[in-house]
Amino acid sequence: MERDFGFVVVHVPHASVCIPEQYRKTILLDERNLRREMLRMTDAFCDELYDAPEFPTRVIATVSRLVCDVERFRDDHFEPRARVGQGLMYTHTMFGRRLRTYDGMLRETILREIYDPHHEMLSSAVENALGRYGKCLIIDGHSFCGSTPVKPLGILSRPDMDIGTDPFHTPAGFCEAVCAKARELGYITKVNTPFGGAITPMKYYNKDKRVISVMFETNRKLYMNAADISKSAGFENTRKACHELMRSAAGYVHDM
Repeated sequence: MERDFGFVVVHVPHASVCIPEQYRKTILLDERNLRREMLRMTDAFCDELYDAPEFPTRVIATVSRLVCDVERFRDDHFEPRARVGQGLMYTHTMFGRRLRTYDGMLRETILREIYDPHHEMLSSAVENALGRYGKCLIIDGHSFCGSTPVKPLGILSRPDMDIGTDPFHTPAGFCEAVCAKARELGYITKVNTPFGGAITPMKYYNKDKRVISVMFETNRKLYMNAADISKSAGFENTRKACHELMRSAAGYVHDM
C-alpha cells in the first residue's frame, strides 16, 4: 500500500530568475553584472530537483530573490542578513556592491505584492496539513556553490549535500535518518554546513512541534554548469537522489 504523504509541504524560495520590469527599474546593476549576481544567488532548477510527484503541495517563489527574498524574516530587526543589505529587500549584492537604494515605499510594495502573499500560501499549506494529518513536514529546497574561496588556504571544498535543521522543529532522530539516507546514496553530507536552518511559518515558529522542518541543499556542481546556468549531464541522477531523500524524510515522519 502506498503511503499518504499529504502532510508534506515543499518550499522552494530561490529558484526563480524572474525580475518584473517594475522592479528591474529599481536595480542599479547593468545587465552584465546583474547576470553575474543572478548566477551567484539563484538556486537554479531547484523547482525541478525537488518536484517528486508524491508531494503535490508546493509553495514556490515566483520572482527572483533579488526582488524579494521570501526566506528572510519580515522584520529587519530580526534578520541578521539585513545588516549587510540582504534582508527581504536586498540593497547590496553578495560582495557588498550597491544593488538598489533603500526605499521604504518600495519595501512596502514588495511586502504587499510578493512577500506577504507567499507566506500566506505557506502558512495555509501548513495549516491544511495539520488539520488533515495532525502533523506537517516542510521540505525547504535549496542549492549552493560547489566551493568557496578562503584566505590564505585557497579553495575550501563543500559537501555534496547539506541538511539544514532547526533546534525546535527538526527532531534529532529525523536528522540522523536523513543524513544516513544521503550517505547511502553515495553523497558526502554535512549538517548546517555551509548553510543552516529550516523555515517554519511564524505562526508556528518555536511553538508547535507538530510542524517539522528540514532544509535540503544540493551542491550545484552535481547538476549544473555554473558558467551559463544550464543543466549538466548529472542533472537527472541528482534529481532522482533528491527525490529519494524527500521520500526518506517523509517516510520517517509518516512513521513517527
